[in-house]
Amino acid sequence: MMIRRAVPEDGPAVAEVQVRAWRTAYRGLVPQDYLDAMDTVRRGARWTDRIDGAAWPGAGMLVAEGDGEVAAFACFAPAEEGGGQAGRGAGEPLELEAFYSLPEVWGSGVNQRLITGVHEALAAAGCAEAVLWVLRDNPRARRFYAAHGWEADGTVTEEGPINGVVLPRVRYRRKF
Repeated sequence: MMIRRAVPEDGPAVAEVQVRAWRTAYRGLVPQDYLDAMDTVRRGARWTDRIDGAAWPGAGMLVAEGDGEVAAFACFAPAEEGGGQAGRGAGEPLELEAFYSLPEVWGSGVNQRLITGVHEALAAAGCAEAVLWVLRDNPRARRFYAAHGWEADGTVTEEGPINGVVLPRVRYRRKF
């Protein structure tokens, strides 16, 4: 499994990973009709544009690729609390905005390799601290981040509503 920077052509594969991950990880948390309606074509176009417009090293995406297939991805950008992408200054945090993998690679070591790559990319970007948000009721993800040095900072907010459901999110932080 190789960890590399994403290129715009990865957009459709990234969308496929995201949709498959959401449909498994968020079953019972996110309304099923929302999960069923997730469109990989539209998401693929958005991810392609996002990858193409990323201002590396302060924003970007890494993918885990094996046998020519994207199995996982992670993207980061300046944290909203840091003034947004155009306004990032020295010392402002970056945000790990998305970290998803195909369900069949969970527990295989792929995600550990990818999070290590993310940590290295954040440190190389001069990031002193990063944040991420995770659904409060997603213990698998919360355990994963805690095992890799991320700590919940006590901040809780709400995501949504997604098809009428509001989802509590917890913020995690990590220093570099």
